[in-house]
Amino acid sequence: MFMVTLWDRVFRPVTKAFAVVSAVLCGALALLLTAEVVMRSTTGDSIRGLFEIAELALVMTVFLGFAQAEVNGTHVRVTLLTDRLKPAAANRLRGVALLIACVFLAWMSFELVERAVNSFIGGEYRTGLLNFPVWPSRVFVAFGTSLLAVVMLAKSLVYFTGRTPSGATESAEGGAA
Repeated sequence: MFMVTLWDRVFRPVTKAFAVVSAVLCGALALLLTAEVVMRSTTGDSIRGLFEIAELALVMTVFLGFAQAEVNGTHVRVTLLTDRLKPAAANRLRGVALLIACVFLAWMSFELVERAVNSFIGGEYRTGLLNFPVWPSRVFVAFGTSLLAVVMLAKSLVYFTGRTPSGATESAEGGAA
């Protein structure tokens, strides 16, 4: 019961906040690209460094939204086997699958955090119109992957209780709607 309460009171609001940040960044990126198109058509000039800024914003947008997709049950999934099982058995199998994915993501997160730290310490940058630092992108990739690993661990523990995490509809999880 503790995991279900933790899921509802902590993971859902935290991942929703990051999804809101992701959506705001996506909107800002759309405005920047619109400004670029208008500027190019009127003056023939470009916004200096927009390509580098767009790369960072896109990485932030994608990786901040991963955990929310998993919390809502809208992340990619294949339900060929779990659709044919009884709900309790399907939930336990989903828990095992999420635990395996969590181990892989935790390993990935460890490596990504190490690369982000090395990028920051080494002053890694990308050469273009601007010498743009790479470490912010690496930090957001590491953070988003780590958050997804934690969410998958928590979700697997909720499944092991025999329940479906709230926010994830039965149909999104492979059961009957």
